[in-house]
This record gives sequence, C-alpha cells and structure tokens, in this order.
Amino acid sequence: MAETKLAVCGLCSQGCLIDATVENDRIVSVMKAQNHPHVKGALCVKGAALKQYVHHPDRLTQPLKRVGPKGSRSSYVPVRWDEAISAIAQRLLRAREESGAKSCVFFAGHPKWFRRALGDLAAAYGSPNYGSESSCCNRAHGMAWDLVYGCNLRPDIAHCRNLLIWSNNPAYSRDGSLAQLRSVQKRGGKVIVVDPRVTPTAAAADLHLQIYPGTDGALALAVANVLIQENLYDREFIENYCVGFDAFRAYAAQFPPERTAAICGVSEEIIVRFAREIAGGGLSILISSCSIVHCVNGVQNERAVIMLSALTGSFDRPGGNCSAPTEKAALNDNHQKLAQRPDIDADISGGAYPVWQALVNEAQCIRLADVILTQQPYPVRNLISFGLNPQMWPQPQRMLEALEKVEFFVVTDLFWNEACERADYVLPACTAIERDQVVLTPDNHLFYLPSPLTPGDKLPDVEIMLRLAHAMDLHSEILDLTDFDAYLDYILATAGVSLAELKAAPEGLPARVTKAGKPYSYERGLKTPSGKVEFVSGLLSRYDREGYAALPEFRDWRALAGDRARYPFLLVSGGRRPQLFHSCTYRVPWLSGLEAHPMVFLHPDDAARLGLAAGDAADVSTPLGTMRFTVFADIGVKPGVVHIYHDDPGGNINRLIGSDWLDPISGFPGFRSTICAVEKANAPQEVDSK
Repeated sequence: MAETKLAVCGLCSQGCLIDATVENDRIVSVMKAQNHPHVKGALCVKGAALKQYVHHPDRLTQPLKRVGPKGSRSSYVPVRWDEAISAIAQRLLRAREESGAKSCVFFAGHPKWFRRALGDLAAAYGSPNYGSESSCCNRAHGMAWDLVYGCNLRPDIAHCRNLLIWSNNPAYSRDGSLAQLRSVQKRGGKVIVVDPRVTPTAAAADLHLQIYPGTDGALALAVANVLIQENLYDREFIENYCVGFDAFRAYAAQFPPERTAAICGVSEEIIVRFAREIAGGGLSILISSCSIVHCVNGVQNERAVIMLSALTGSFDRPGGNCSAPTEKAALNDNHQKLAQRPDIDADISGGAYPVWQALVNEAQCIRLADVILTQQPYPVRNLISFGLNPQMWPQPQRMLEALEKVEFFVVTDLFWNEACERADYVLPACTAIERDQVVLTPDNHLFYLPSPLTPGDKLPDVEIMLRLAHAMDLHSEILDLTDFDAYLDYILATAGVSLAELKAAPEGLPARVTKAGKPYSYERGLKTPSGKVEFVSGLLSRYDREGYAALPEFRDWRALAGDRARYPFLLVSGGRRPQLFHSCTYRVPWLSGLEAHPMVFLHPDDAARLGLAAGDAADVSTPLGTMRFTVFADIGVKPGVVHIYHDDPGGNINRLIGSDWLDPISGFPGFRSTICAVEKANAPQEVDSK
C-alpha cells in the first residue's frame, strides 16, 4: 500500500522538503511538502525526477573489491562491509607507517553534509591533506570576503532598500523561485542584476548590466569611483571603520565610467545610474559562490565588488549583508567547521597558495592530478574519496590518468562511474532520502524524518567514516560516536534536543537553544589584520607575488589569455540550466531528454555571421583542442560571448580549459574566463583534446 511521508529531497545541496509517496520500497511520486506545520516545502524540476535518480540502474548497492585490471566493471566482486573496512584500514595504517600520514589524501566531493566527519578522520589519521570540491567552488568567494571584512555575511533581503544580484540566477538554481526578488520590488525597493547573460532573473530586474565575463572588478571600481567623486559614499563609516581608503580612492579614479564602459561592454550612463541607485545604504549583495571567482583575477574582482557594501555604509547593518539579530537554532553539522589540520605547511599544495593556507582549513586540491602524476612535492600513495567527480577539474583527462596511477584508491559514491572503474574498493552510499534525517526549519522547529526507503546494503557516508575510524583506532568527538544514530544525536545537541526525544515526537519539537546574531561587528573589531574593513589588504600586502596586489587590482584576463585573433570568442562555462545540477542529473532520462546536449549558446547575430542556425553542429576550439556541440541561438547571450554548460558526459567543456589557467590567489580555474573559436562543423566529428 502506498504511503506519503515527509522527506528530504537532497538531490542538490538545498535540502528541500518534499512529500514522497512510496510503495513496495520504491518512490512512486514526489511533490512539494504541504500541510505540515512549520514546514515550507519546495520542489524544482530536478527534484521532480527524484524517482529516476534514486532508483537508477547504475546505483551502487553493495561494497565491491577490485580483483582484475582497472577499467572494467567485470573486475569487481561483492564483499562484506567488515571485510572492506578491515582491508582499507589495514592498508592505510601500513602506508602511514611506511610513508607518513601525508601520503594519504582524503577528498570530499558532492554532497557537503558529511565533510566535518571526513575532516576529523583525516586529522585523526595525521594527514594535512583533507580537500574537497571547494578547491573550485565557494572557498574563493569566502576568501574575498575574509580579505575585506574578516567574515562572510548573508544579505538581509527582507529589509534591504536595494538588492544587488551579481552573477547569480536564482530562477535556475535553488527551487527556481524569484519570490525574494519580487518581495523587494513590491515594497518599493530596486533590484539590480550584473550578469553577462539576460537570464530570467535579469529580465525581472529593474536594472541589468550585461558586462563582458571577467570584467566585474572594473565595473565595481567604476561604480566606486562615481560614489566617491559625487560624494555619495558613507564618509563617516569609511573614516571610522575602514583602512586604506585613500589608496583605494586613487586607484578607483583610474576607472572613470567613460573608460570602463569600453572594458565592460556597458554604457557610461548605466554605470552612473547604477552608482547613484545604490547610494544611501540598505544595499544587500547576493553573489554566486562561483561566478565571479571562476576567473584568473577572480578574488580581486570579488573584493572590488563587495567593497560597495562598505562604501554605501551597508555592511553589517540592517538591510545590508549583516548578522541577523533574530533568534536562530543551529545543528552541530557546519561542514566548514573542520578539525584543525596537522602540519598544514606540508600539504600537497607545496606552498603555492599562501593566502588560501592562511584563510582556508583544507588543502587546495586543484593540482591533485599533477601531484599524483609527478610525485611532487611528494608521492601520494592513497586516495580516500567520497563523491569524487573527475570531470570537476580542468583537463579532467589528467585526473583520470592520475586515478589510474595512484597506488590505492577508494571510492564511496551513489552510482557506478568512471572513478569507480579505477578504484580498489567501491563503497555504496545512501542518497538523502535513503537515510534518516534530522531537520531544523527556519522557525526553529526540529523534526526526525526516518527514511521512507530501505537502504539495503548501502550506508550513510558518516557511518562509513565511523567504521573506518574505529577500525584504525582513531579518535575525536565525532569519530568516537558509535553509529549514525549517535551522530544524529550529536548534531542535535546544539539545539538542546536529543534524538530519543525527537523520535518520540512525530510533530517535532521546538529547539531549546537559540542564538541571535550580533550586527555592527565593525564596532567590536573585525577578523582582519587591522581589525577594520580593509580596502588595502593587510594579508595580501605580505606577499610579493604576481596577482597579489593589496588593492583590488583589475587585471584584464583577456590580455593574458593568448591569441585573440585565432580565438575571438569569450567562453563562459558553468552557467546554470534549470534541469541540471553539475553532472548529477545527466543520467536521469526525464531531465537529460529535455533538450539536446552538449550545447553551445551564442547570440543569433554571431551564429548568422558564422553560417550557423539553431540545431546545427558547431566545433568549439581552444588552444587545447576541439569539441563538437549543438548550436542554441540565444538573444540573451552577449555578442562575442559563448556559454557552455559543464560536466556533460557527451562533451565536457572542462577538457578544453587549461589546468594551469588559475587564479594565483585561490587556485580557482578560469572556467568563466577562457577564449575560444567557433565554426560550423563540416567534417565528421573527431574530438581532439589533449
């Protein structure tokens, strides 16, 4: 008999609550959670296909051991959990004895919820080499905020006067809703969008600046220049709570609107209008965790953008990006609160990213393939991964080569994939809906949600980590927990409720421990070297390196990219499609079948000039090679720019982006700042990528 139960979707990282109808241990249908007190459900097009995702034939269902050559599923045989855990633990302990703990890398991909436990496992083992997909997602965004403000605060959209959405498209991410944008406009506020594309979000805005990709810093400096020249900045805030303003004023003066208009591809008038609109405070800035920083000048560009918060007197004040003074409960599962890594100066980055080392408590793993292949700065013998996607890296073929070479490789994942084909052990993990959950709602109410599905021989990722820790006699607060139930009880402690209490309360319980944010942090001193907002970075000023200017220097990546005559287009990869979440949903027929792929999006005028029409085949080339795509003529694309979604198994554009095309501060790849050529495909397809 079919039953409908409240559950967590979990396909992406949003954790939306849904009503899942289950019969015979299979999902029949899902819909947005409704008619539940305290619960605001959500369901996007991706979540609507959860049935096909969870019950896909490629799902891993039991632990596997490799007994033959890498590269074939026939080389793997089922083993018991205790056998797999024991063998992996013995291998890691032997390698630590022979080569030291740093010879093992612990890597977390998607999702993020288990990262705190994996960080504990790496630290307890003694390795500084805990890393994650944050080596190219989010961390550089946080670094920019830390360099300026010493913290990263959320936009107070409920109280802002103006909402600045910079390279973010909530219409195609999260639950696809523009409700927050509309709420600002309904109360008389303005919404300003900066984005190289005309997205649904941009189309709904009051003002859209369609800049060239990677010119964000120049635009922000020009806006700052107008604010300063027209005396529209918050002089009192600047004088009392900021350092380096005089040097910043002089540098911003090099970006008058008339000059910057040509750099960014927008009019002088719209730059001035933008500046005047945001003056006066109450500016909330909503920035994607990746868009600006996927540029070889990304951290500096984002520093310039977020300085607009201080210039307008909006930082950590109501209506700006601030610590909300409302009472909020919290679960003890923040994936960024990691155990301190041991011997961090000996991690695999080899000192290449000192500011990353100072601000981020994980190893920068963007060069992991090079480290394994060259054995520099030292050999990596073991790689223990949870959710590793080789296609995440630029030139992912190098990562696949590295996985072939590494001495011992363990994969924990949901699906059989190309990483599994190169592993020594493959361990099956539960999806979000297959494991028990504790949920904290925005109004501080807690729920225990037992899984509506039987996981079979699959385990929650944290349970796997606990078993490995126990087998190696490794200890920490988390690692000493007995099992996954104990972990759920542990993360509930900060809300003042036990798991036993919550299990006995089908309607949930209110959190007993809450804490209010404290705005106006600049009055108490910020976590920057000066204790103030830094227009000139005290941390960056310690380094005499290319790209490490203490001011938010704009370096035009187009001048660094190579032969523009041969590669005249600006290539942006990674912009969202509503039905896709990185590589996760390509295997889902309901979603992958919605449109042809892989696709290249370009302006109709550019397409016509190249003799291309919608649906034609086009060859896209960079200095690394050529790949074939289906043409989508899109009036929302800026002329001279092309957009390609990433991670497509039919043609991943990351193959054509250089593994050394990186931001010197963060190590982030230039996924959104690459040059390319486009031409009509006349010959049969022969993909060439080094």
